[in-house]
Amino acid sequence: MLRRAAYAAVLVLFALGLGGRTAEHLEAGLGESQDRQAAEKIFDEVAGWVRNRSAEAPASDVLLKAALDGLLKGLDPHSAYYPPEVYRDLMEDQEGKFSGLGLLVTKPSATSPLLVVTPIPDTPAYRAGVRAGDVILEVDGDPTDKMTSREAVRRLKGPEGTSVTIKLGRGSAPPALLTLKRAPIPKHTVPYAFLLEDGVGYAKVNTFGQTTAQELREHLEALKENGMRALILDLRDNPGGALNAAVEVASLFLDRGQTVASVRGRSVGLVRTFKAVRRGEFADLPLAVLLNLGSASASEIVAGALQDHDRAMVVGERSWGKGLVQTVSPLQNGGAAAITTGRYYTPSGRLIQRDYGTSYDAYFFPDQQPRQEKDEAIPAQEARTDAGRKVFGGGGIAPDVEVKSPEIPPLALSLERKRSFLEFTAHEVETGKLALSAVREPAWSARFRSWLQEHGTAPTDAEWAESEAYIRAALEREAGTMLEGQAAGYRAMVPLDLQLQKALEQLKAGAKAAA
Repeated sequence: MLRRAAYAAVLVLFALGLGGRTAEHLEAGLGESQDRQAAEKIFDEVAGWVRNRSAEAPASDVLLKAALDGLLKGLDPHSAYYPPEVYRDLMEDQEGKFSGLGLLVTKPSATSPLLVVTPIPDTPAYRAGVRAGDVILEVDGDPTDKMTSREAVRRLKGPEGTSVTIKLGRGSAPPALLTLKRAPIPKHTVPYAFLLEDGVGYAKVNTFGQTTAQELREHLEALKENGMRALILDLRDNPGGALNAAVEVASLFLDRGQTVASVRGRSVGLVRTFKAVRRGEFADLPLAVLLNLGSASASEIVAGALQDHDRAMVVGERSWGKGLVQTVSPLQNGGAAAITTGRYYTPSGRLIQRDYGTSYDAYFFPDQQPRQEKDEAIPAQEARTDAGRKVFGGGGIAPDVEVKSPEIPPLALSLERKRSFLEFTAHEVETGKLALSAVREPAWSARFRSWLQEHGTAPTDAEWAESEAYIRAALEREAGTMLEGQAAGYRAMVPLDLQLQKALEQLKAGAKAAA
């Protein structure tokens, strides 16, 4: 079995046409068949050593994963092997649905039980009376404080119609056992949208899946009926998703026939262009797009298209710079392999993908590298929008208006990392003391400070004064999320969101100029 696993990795290598690289190290004149035989012989020799001499006998699936990981990571940082369970999660994200109980959950710490942040309305959990602040102590008899968040969530999911038993804790009441049948749960990629001031709408897009364009359309139609005259589209920390979803979303704001993106493959001259097939329902809506370093892939396709066609002012920070076409191929074991087959370009011809750099650390953690001048950090690739404005590529989408995200004060950052805001709010929900109106009062943050002291954290007056504005907003965020949903939670942070405030300012200025 070990040998078959090793052969599988070798065969993948040659199926990709990469085996020829070994020819440089073999005698001249060896053909492709001889190259393959020589490489397989060496690989089989090493696999035999592993099988017969390693201190512990390795499992064949572990060897296969390691071999495939090494093979695909040798191509570029984004080519990868997805084991079956990871591939299932990926497909759920793309399809926008799964079957489960309908809960937004978290673990305040690695050793705490699963906490219900909010139940999704009209789902099995909601209909059974599960509420924000409840604690799921067990799933099918196994304690959740021994599970990772990912494992606990996976245990709650399952095929439609199957049952799962949870032990539910609420305050000081005795734990209750609930047996619930799993049902299809919509996975919202556009979790919330609401009106800000002066008729400016706000919509958050978390990722791009099959339902994203329709979700966004429905949100915007509702906002338009309530007086929306402009929109802030928030693509920050959106890692991307399906290309067709990006094309559909961008097309909501473009005219018929306008290019969204082009793909160039390995062969010279091989170009595929994606265009808006009809005039978008919101093609005349004044628009600003928010980006940051966490915006990647499909997010950059949308932002780049809207920027190049002068449809949106891009505000925030330069995006990640992932413009690779990933072809995901299912495998016989239920997993999949993702391989880069092309690169994305914006309508003006800007390359979205940034250079891989000299190391994986430099590529995956660019914000942790020594800071350089802007032009030294990313080579400028100048292009022109439809109206002749200069825009820059060569690695992500550069914003029209750069606004750095503000630093969180040290005390507040520490409390976020320890999930103190969440833990305190959950405790108040359990004891029945939480009311959103009360959270907005200064006495609530004083109550939180007393709770911190009881739990071993005693901030100085100076530390508290520096962080108090953030602390009050974060407490309202957690309370709003638990009591009214994610939109209410995010609203609490709007006054502190400098990037959003700048986008709002730009849209207001544009509206006055047009008046």
